[in-house]
Amino acid sequence: MNSPTKPSDRSTPDDDGIDPKTRQILQAAGSAFLEHGYGRASVDLIARNAGVSKATIYTRFPSKDALFTAVVNHERRRRHLDDALSANDCDFETRLRAWAEKMVTVFVDPVTVNVYRMVVAESARFPELGRAFYRSAPMAARNHLAQMLVAHGPAAGMSFDDPSRAAGDFIGLLRGDLHLRALLDVEHQPDESEIRNAVDHAVRVFLRAYRTE
Repeated sequence: MNSPTKPSDRSTPDDDGIDPKTRQILQAAGSAFLEHGYGRASVDLIARNAGVSKATIYTRFPSKDALFTAVVNHERRRRHLDDALSANDCDFETRLRAWAEKMVTVFVDPVTVNVYRMVVAESARFPELGRAFYRSAPMAARNHLAQMLVAHGPAAGMSFDDPSRAAGDFIGLLRGDLHLRALLDVEHQPDESEIRNAVDHAVRVFLRAYRTE
């Protein structure tokens, strides 16, 4: 969720396939959600910050929760979170570790932490917010990982009776204490060494639990 950029008159899509006006809306929405929270970030405010009309937003996103979902999905694509899972030039453990390092880095990123806090704080009043976030972030990550486990795990001697549950197990290991400490602002931002140690532990435990050889 980046800061909004200056409105542009270009109409051709950029490299990620999103046209500039839609990108303006997503950036303005992301900034508004972070600064004001989901409830107070009105579509009027987002339209004003994006330099577009409300009608322009609603032609692209039918509701505010659909816009929030699009912001989260755009952020996932921007961070290339799932690229490691689809890489063809590495073995199973290397692929798993590369994805894990990206995920832990995201878990403790200040922007991600603030989004989690906002979702937890406002989901009771706006249930659609919690559902949209869960589908677009935790569930999407688990589903992508489960697909990789099925596709590449057996060749690496791994066995998964329930790939989705196995993916959830691994993500739980990655969250660990680092994510909780970040959410509670207990300590400083973890450095690369701490992230690497957390990933090493998660990978080691996961491989030991699910490897059949």
